[in-house]
Amino acid sequence: MSVGLVEEIRAKIRENASPEHAVKVRRYFREPIETHGLTSQAEKEIANHFYPRIKGDLHATIQVANELVRSRIMDEVSVGIRLVKRFSRHLTPEHFDVFDGWVDDITNWANTDSLCTWLIAETVRADPALWRRLLEWTESENRWRRRASAVSLVPIARKGDMLEEAFTIADRLMRDSDDMVQKGVGWLLKEASKEHPEEVREFLLRWRSEAPSLILRYASEKLPPEKRVLKTR
Repeated sequence: MSVGLVEEIRAKIRENASPEHAVKVRRYFREPIETHGLTSQAEKEIANHFYPRIKGDLHATIQVANELVRSRIMDEVSVGIRLVKRFSRHLTPEHFDVFDGWVDDITNWANTDSLCTWLIAETVRADPALWRRLLEWTESENRWRRRASAVSLVPIARKGDMLEEAFTIADRLMRDSDDMVQKGVGWLLKEASKEHPEEVREFLLRWRSEAPSLILRYASEKLPPEKRVLKTR
């Protein structure tokens, strides 16, 4: 079933392709990406269209998504991730290894963030000990894996949980020279600041002299103006 369904999904994606929109999409990415030019709404509609065919079968859905993710085409990856997202309440710690493998096929920040915030975060929520796997990712040569190490905790930090784990991962990445990683770290700390503003501010103050301006600026966005931690001139 999965092979035929994958081909049907790809055919539907091609039907909705827009070369004109693909040109616009590429402007959001400095790295080269493959895309059919689907809008986010079109990706969502395609996932919703095929979901009834696999409803109730997470194993089959992951098989389908795996084929789509391996294509490294942004729209296909997105549809695959969206299909699995429909099962988010049924994800278990055992699915972490599947998503770990998918990170190697990610080629852009948009797919990274969807995979992390919709899927990987759910496995970590189910087993917080998995954060140590994220910590290992901070040493990766793959920029998207390093970004993923931070972004995977964003939904959890947003609710005020796993603050120390978030700080530990951020500590490993605060000197990272890649701006895509810096934005991921800044986003994580910004979300954590919603429930823990003083703790995040103190963390940023400790790093003020060493951290890139981009991280400090992103991380301080939700703090009161007088509490924001920016580079001193």
